[in-house]
Amino acid sequence: MNAITPNRSEARKSAAPLPLSAKGPAEGLLVTLDAKPGRQDELAALLSNALHAAAREPGTLTWYAYRITDTKFGVFDTFFTEEARAAHLDGEIAKALGQAGADLLAAPPRIQPISIVTSKI
Repeated sequence: MNAITPNRSEARKSAAPLPLSAKGPAEGLLVTLDAKPGRQDELAALLSNALHAAAREPGTLTWYAYRITDTKFGVFDTFFTEEARAAHLDGEIAKALGQAGADLLAAPPRIQPISIVTSKI
């Protein structure tokens, strides 16, 4: 028994489990962005505004922008297919980061394609 798997008596006490589906996202991206000192608020604003572009992408299932430190940010997004991920990488958000990158970023974005093992959305 581990912390993730409850024992049988605990399972009986809880509500009926939700059905699990294998139809979740299959692909994802982990992106790390380092803002130049003094430019972090501008990068945060760019990422906040990017949410609208992500919402317009039919293949982007989830999209999160987050702050790691004062100047380090991240983006995590998921997609059902590799084609949707590729379309996202060619989309509005990538273009906006490309245009603002030299002014706002201390280094090029670190983009890591990932495969989703399992998820709960």
